[in-house]
Amino acid sequence: MEPPSLTDYMMAVQHPRLCFPDDDVLAASTTVLDALGPVTGSGVFGCVFRFTSEDGALTWAVKCFTSHSDARADRYRKICAALAELRPAEERWLVPIEFAPEGVLVGGRRWPLVKMPWRPAAPLLDWVERWKDNPAALRAVAADFTAVVGRMGELGIAHGDLQHGNILISAPRRVQLIDYDAMYVPALAGTARPERGHRNYQRPRPVGYGPRMDRFPARVIQLSLLGLAADAELWDRLREDDDRLLLGQEDFEDPGGSEALAALADSPDPQVRDITARLLADLRSPHDLLPPLAAVVMEPTLTPVTPARPRPAPVPDTASEAPAGQPTGPRTDEARGGGQQQEPRPEAESGPRPEPKPEPKPEPRTEPGPRPQPHRAPQPQPQPPQQPQPQPAASATAAPAADRPVRAAARSRSTRRTPVRRNRWLLRPGVLLCLFVLVLLLGLLVALFLVAPPW
Repeated sequence: MEPPSLTDYMMAVQHPRLCFPDDDVLAASTTVLDALGPVTGSGVFGCVFRFTSEDGALTWAVKCFTSHSDARADRYRKICAALAELRPAEERWLVPIEFAPEGVLVGGRRWPLVKMPWRPAAPLLDWVERWKDNPAALRAVAADFTAVVGRMGELGIAHGDLQHGNILISAPRRVQLIDYDAMYVPALAGTARPERGHRNYQRPRPVGYGPRMDRFPARVIQLSLLGLAADAELWDRLREDDDRLLLGQEDFEDPGGSEALAALADSPDPQVRDITARLLADLRSPHDLLPPLAAVVMEPTLTPVTPARPRPAPVPDTASEAPAGQPTGPRTDEARGGGQQQEPRPEAESGPRPEPKPEPKPEPRTEPGPRPQPHRAPQPQPQPPQQPQPQPAASATAAPAADRPVRAAARSRSTRRTPVRRNRWLLRPGVLLCLFVLVLLLGLLVALFLVAPPW
């Protein structure tokens, strides 16, 4: 006989005293309602309702099944027996459960249910949406999730359907797992797998029912959390729907054409790149003996793969940039030393230079003030003879050919700074005297005109 539908359950649970005849706690509770009726979460095999005690201090989640399975009762008895041996205080991922094969009365017939305490925690997708810009929080949850999966492996337990809907994040950033329908415990060895798991977290190649079946979906979740910790923009860039983290079924079926796997392979976090390579190897592996999760590095050294770091620009030749008579800082000392070692310039060793106005004590290549030397490395070839260039009296040597563009630039700048000279003849003494006499005569004429006008 087919079990009740979701609508049947929603109508029945609004009367707890009638639908839970064998559970005094649930019978005395109150159904949590919203505008549409009982608060529920539905899945492939069942639906979940929420109930609170009369004083509001306790809350329970009750799962009712909308699909039939002959093996469900036996499986849940073995799962509950295995989990009852664990200590919830030590196994913080565990949410205690109770299975009642005839716990809910609907339509005059009893049906199975699973009851567990309601945890004040956030579903994984909601938590990531809130904390995706906090790398430390993402790595902390990834580390705790890795520890939880490792601990379950030590116990010989596997969840069977690791995905975002079955993972809760409670304070302080602790991972808890719910929905134990597909769980494996040692007492179930040799039985068939009840369900395949969420399509966006399972490997395309079927995985056998056993303690290692969580390794691939766990790697998908760990990789997604660490990938977001390294680059938060992946959350909006790679997610095509709200039924996944960063990866989906199409990425596993065609890894070579997956934009998400390519982005994770180029992550600035070397740990993310390593996990991506391991995930690709898992997809190619012909067997189910996949390696366990590696420990999470909480503070990895980010080393971007793309884009490549720009190369430093070459040091320009200051002989074509620095103005004459101005120091160029540390580069001048390097240039004078020829780069790594200081050697005399071929120009300075080629003999005395012709001087237009010899000085009493000429010193080769000395100039008044901090005149920079041209940045020229020593040339192994002999240099052609330099033509003497006329220098002003303040210079003791003729400028080499390399100084010509520098001096030309200096002359152009000095021309811009010099005032216009076309009216400087007005300042000569003779001109000023003539102007003074003309002004005096003009004043006398004006005075005579005013004293004795011709009319």
